[in-house]
Amino acid sequence: MDNIGMTIEINKEPSFTEVWYEGKVMHEGVEHAFWLLDPQGDPPFDFDVEIRWFYKSVPKEVRALYPEIIKLFKEALKNEN
Repeated sequence: MDNIGMTIEINKEPSFTEVWYEGKVMHEGVEHAFWLLDPQGDPPFDFDVEIRWFYKSVPKEVRALYPEIIKLFKEALKNEN
């Protein structure tokens, strides 16, 4: 890459890790599975928890539960401590 006046640098230590949890929503008798990603670092930082659905065909009513799922997850973490 030096031949065009550019360099690339990558740290050898990870900046953070993600813990992946599996979950599901039952809607009208159909199960919609998701992963919940919880970024973690040292020192702790406040990256947002993220949800990724297993499949693209998730109804908008189920996708709309995104904030509620995250809220329930964060409440469960608080109750653990």
